[in-house]
Amino acid sequence: MARFDYIVAASLLHDEAGIGNIFDEYEPLLRRAGGLRRSGDYRPEAEVLPFYFILTGGTEAFVLESLERLDRSRDLGRKHPLILIAHGKHNSLPAALELAAWARQQGRASQVVQLAGADDPVGRAELEEAARVANSLAGMGESRIGLVGEPSSWLVASRQSADTVEASWGARIIPIPFERLTGAMEAQRKRGGARLPDDFIRGASFRREASDEDLGKSEVILEALKTLVDDERLDALSLRCFDLLSLDGSTGCYALSRLAAEGIDAGCEGDVPSVLALRWVRLLSGNAGWMANPSVIRKGEGGWGSMLLAHCTVPLSLVPAYGIRSHFESGRGAALCGTLPKGPVTLLRIGGPKLDQVWAAEGRLKESPAEEGLCRTQAVIEVSNSDIDALLDAPLGNHLVMALGGWVGLIDRYIRWAGLSRV
Repeated sequence: MARFDYIVAASLLHDEAGIGNIFDEYEPLLRRAGGLRRSGDYRPEAEVLPFYFILTGGTEAFVLESLERLDRSRDLGRKHPLILIAHGKHNSLPAALELAAWARQQGRASQVVQLAGADDPVGRAELEEAARVANSLAGMGESRIGLVGEPSSWLVASRQSADTVEASWGARIIPIPFERLTGAMEAQRKRGGARLPDDFIRGASFRREASDEDLGKSEVILEALKTLVDDERLDALSLRCFDLLSLDGSTGCYALSRLAAEGIDAGCEGDVPSVLALRWVRLLSGNAGWMANPSVIRKGEGGWGSMLLAHCTVPLSLVPAYGIRSHFESGRGAALCGTLPKGPVTLLRIGGPKLDQVWAAEGRLKESPAEEGLCRTQAVIEVSNSDIDALLDAPLGNHLVMALGGWVGLIDRYIRWAGLSRV
């Protein structure tokens, strides 16, 4: 459950005992939804705006003064939405609507959540969703994403600048020369290399192609990337992975799968839009996402078509069963051939010259085949024909990101609040 801070706004003109009773009525619901009351002169530690519980009308000036103090202290004003909690008495809702209208005039997103009672499940769900999206906005703005090497040469539409990323998403791209990775790998070898990942090997249902030497090299890459993560305080990274083939005879597949499972969102090929999407998915859902190639896209009868996704870097945490194979294209290194769980999934892609466009769709994962001629982990996903049309009519790039569960509602809210656009 996402947490949120809130400030109570009440007019002195209203009966103190009466409004105290109203707060006492709603406080348990706010607490169960993740809320923590703060004083009016509160200074948040995180880059996120507190919610305002509008107990009475006549509180507009108080809220504006509070926002002005926050603007001066943390520059939070226009970067985050104004969330206003209202109830059905003491002119609470009219005041909240007036404040929301003011926020829109200032170019700031806003949302009014009206609570229908102390046990309002719909209102509580709205609060929890608003808190999750608000925290995701703040989390993206605080994210440090490493770019290890340059984007791969074939990513002609997916090489936007660090300034573009920060302007649209707030995240900082930390450029890391590829030589720093190879240096960290050499230092790891001088320390005796890395132990074979015995738990990973024992957990596999089968093993093909990947030798102990391949797994040892992959573990060295993992430890070297962890060194970069620690040194640069990274939340995510994208690796120009194919250069490892000529330098080390290995690949980054295993290392990226393990990093993502351990909480560091990790993409390959130096694809900046995709690692942004991986980071975004984790902040919204709490779980890792999977960056994959759409190998087959077909429209079907009855309004539903299908996609076949495939890639070699599926997070270990997403696959309840897996085998160990080599990287598909090269036949070298170690990669997971995972079986993804059936059920609802969300697909998304970030793109455009300003990285302000998003394609997103919900679908259903039907099976995880293991066909030859494709990257090792594969998924067949049922998707609506209309979503397929939107993707093919205005594609944003060659990779998609998949998340388990249905998240389009939260994605759409984030898009509105952040001033992005849906394609």
